Amino acid sequence: MLDPEISISDAVTKVVGSRARMNYFTYLDEDLGFIYFSVPVVANVRTVGSLLKGMAHVEGKVFDLPSIKPIFDRNNGLLSKPGHVGFNAFGRMLEDDSMIKFAFVRNPVERFSAVYRNQFSINTKHGRQRVKLFEHLGISLDENLSMVDLAEILTEEDGLYDISPQLMPQRSMIAYDLVDFDFIGRHERWEEDYPAIAMEIFGCETPVFDPTTELNIDPEGTKIFALVDDETRAAVEEAYAEDCEMIEEIEALFPDGFAES
Repeated sequence: MLDPEISISDAVTKVVGSRARMNYFTYLDEDLGFIYFSVPVVANVRTVGSLLKGMAHVEGKVFDLPSIKPIFDRNNGLLSKPGHVGFNAFGRMLEDDSMIKFAFVRNPVERFSAVYRNQFSINTKHGRQRVKLFEHLGISLDENLSMVDLAEILTEEDGLYDISPQLMPQRSMIAYDLVDFDFIGRHERWEEDYPAIAMEIFGCETPVFDPTTELNIDPEGTKIFALVDDETRAAVEEAYAEDCEMIEEIEALFPDGFAES
């Protein structure tokens, strides 16, 4: 529940973690009238890339993405962030019923598996997020911390989720309990869900971006399906119980992605 003494923008920022994090993961456009709350490894690369292509399309332009670098460049002037419009204006956008607020969510086990593989496995030994986590835990980078071990540590160590946005629950990253969403799609059915929300935003069919076919990379782990044993699955579901509960609610409240009217 929102504290009446705190503005909606401050409350959402607090849940997400910081203004820096809000600015990095929130994409918006005042003229087109949308706010997109992105989550690492949850269709975020495809969605931002497709929004960029869609914005160019309605302006009669072609927008090429030779790499994913422009997607993560929050100062390229293509998509705004809360800091660009000001957090007071961002708060007004959050309260504006005409502003489309949307996000995508993913099965927590599949997301965690992709995050572990790309950020925290021994194969990414010196990766930035892994180094940060291992330094916090005080363990050697040579240690092969398994997926089940990491999931169990998350339930035991206070404040560990906030070490990295990749570890944060999706429920927090999209401020699910505070934002009045119009659309929450599923990572698993993005090919159907994204065109539906894009039509609401742009009013026409627009091109989409798929890094697996256009750049031959898979930053979201969409083409690799996790083989997770029962012990690991149970540990991940415990660590991300709030996400499991949220997704059950979303299935009921957002049929076909759109909020039930």
